[in-house]
Amino acid sequence: MSSPVILSISTVFALVGIVLAAIAFSTDNWSEYNVDRELIFLNMRNNASFRESMTPVINKTFQYFDRTYGLFRVCFPVNVPDESGSYRSPFGSNCVNIRDYQIPEDETITRNWSKDQRTRMHLMRTTVAFYIVGLFFLGLCLLTGIIGCWRRHAGLILATGILLLFATLFLAAAMAVWHGVDYMSREVIRADGFELTWQPWLKILTVINYGWSYIISWVAIGLILIASLLMLAAYRSMKEEEADEIEKKAAPYMMSSYYDKTALMPYAYGSYPGYGAYPAANPYYPAPYASQYGGSQYGSYAGYGYAR
Repeated sequence: MSSPVILSISTVFALVGIVLAAIAFSTDNWSEYNVDRELIFLNMRNNASFRESMTPVINKTFQYFDRTYGLFRVCFPVNVPDESGSYRSPFGSNCVNIRDYQIPEDETITRNWSKDQRTRMHLMRTTVAFYIVGLFFLGLCLLTGIIGCWRRHAGLILATGILLLFATLFLAAAMAVWHGVDYMSREVIRADGFELTWQPWLKILTVINYGWSYIISWVAIGLILIASLLMLAAYRSMKEEEADEIEKKAAPYMMSSYYDKTALMPYAYGSYPGYGAYPAANPYYPAPYASQYGGSQYGSYAGYGYAR
């Protein structure tokens, strides 16, 4: 496959991957929590004690609402908790900022945190940091890739492929750390609001899924990895094409040198000094001597080229 074709395919993969990675980073559907509120209200109507215990919290606490989590916000697609301080996000949802890992730390929130909660906080920061570094490498890839494709510069194409590999590495690391955050939130931390402290019936009525932001993030990483490999393949193809062009340019000169005997023999045959063209006299033998043997330095003998 020629290098222009490989470059075209890799450019498409890279551009789609970059767009998807940026969308995943900025949207709020990494994980989705769907709560069956209708069944909760039905139980409240049928059970007085349950109604008394749930009335103060059912409309104020996050875990009783459908919600989606992003890297920076918690959003409520249907109902919004009372007194949540939500605002309209750029994507049209009512959201609340995730404040428990923002810098500087809010001491009113983190003062009584456990060690696990602080570990989760640092992992959340690491996720965002890795993702930002990955997006930074993708920005460099756009610059070097456009210039390299425009000029067909093999060195810039190689640099683009390497930068795409680094971007893939950091984005994949961000996803791995995010899974660590999700695991700690659901399986490790025992604090108010986390899953381990939920009532058993709430766990049954809550369905947790990965959101579309999470899915397109992995799709973006896969596309960027493919684009990086194709960029490296395009670099190799360009180098092979350059070598072929050099050989084609040098071929006429090599063929003429091979077939042109005069290029190897500066003098015509029989024109070297001391070996004059026959039957001319040889300067190393006097004329009488040459004539004595038939006009030649070797003479001419009957039957053997000699003439008496």
